[in-house]
Amino acid sequence: MANQSRRNVNSGSSGGQLNFHQLHIFQMVATHLSFSRAAEAMEITQPAVSIQVQELEKFLGITLFHRRPRGLRITEAGDAVLAYSQQIFALSNQLVDTVQEMEDLQTGHLVLGASTTPGEYVLPLVVGRFRQVYPGIHVELVIGNTRTIIQRILDRDMNLGMVGNHVDEHSNELEMVDFQDDEIVMVAAPSHPAASMERPTVEQIVELGLILREEGSATRLSAERRFRELGIAPKAAIELGSNEAVKQAATAGGGIGIISRLGITAELKAEMLMVLDVQGWECRRPLTLIQPKDRYLSPSQRAFREFLMAERLSFTNTASSS
Repeated sequence: MANQSRRNVNSGSSGGQLNFHQLHIFQMVATHLSFSRAAEAMEITQPAVSIQVQELEKFLGITLFHRRPRGLRITEAGDAVLAYSQQIFALSNQLVDTVQEMEDLQTGHLVLGASTTPGEYVLPLVVGRFRQVYPGIHVELVIGNTRTIIQRILDRDMNLGMVGNHVDEHSNELEMVDFQDDEIVMVAAPSHPAASMERPTVEQIVELGLILREEGSATRLSAERRFRELGIAPKAAIELGSNEAVKQAATAGGGIGIISRLGITAELKAEMLMVLDVQGWECRRPLTLIQPKDRYLSPSQRAFREFLMAERLSFTNTASSS
């Protein structure tokens, strides 16, 4: 209790907190065992050194040095303070080094969120290229449907996200930048009856049974919006929770898959699936980069965002040529 009272009385402008400037001066005096040599090393006056050490002694309520004509000798309490001060300033140096490494992008941790299409077909490629340039940055990519990713971005569980649509209802909370345009297509196995139909109508395709993503998927939302524009009510024969599942079901002949063109490059080349030329079916949506407004981005987050936007042109060219 007495020690607490002493600190409250003597804390002055420090507000009860240890004065690290005083601690540093004490450490220099303890190293040199001389006020004058410590003052010379720090390029300040000897009285200033003496006063700061005395203030530290008052704050701590202890004597740090035995002051004798033959010179200074550190006290037992002073030895304990010196040991702690060495740890404190070692940690301080580590802090500065760590921040500098982050600024130099030698280290860092980046948590990205993505809805299924950009999470499976866009961001893994970008992350791989990014890690070649910045191998010290650890990247975590979490994939979920658009609804889930938006909520986690809003909850600040993730730094940046990419989803397959605009999220206008959150425009006050999220900053949004379009990354690239994506086409939603209708696909079928070459053996499916739809494959032999010449320019079928959307109504005809719907009657053959649709393979759709789950509720909350941006791919499904974009397709349903287009169906509404055409005045058609889609009939889901199968609902699946991933693009890979939609492709597998369509390849097996289970119906007409509705999926991003980005996700079927390999299947088209292998002739496992074909894109149907359906009258009146034009469905496009943006892949959108999202982040909370007014949030500080760390150096690694800023670097990835800049890297991602620089990669936009190459993805746009790839999509247009496919």
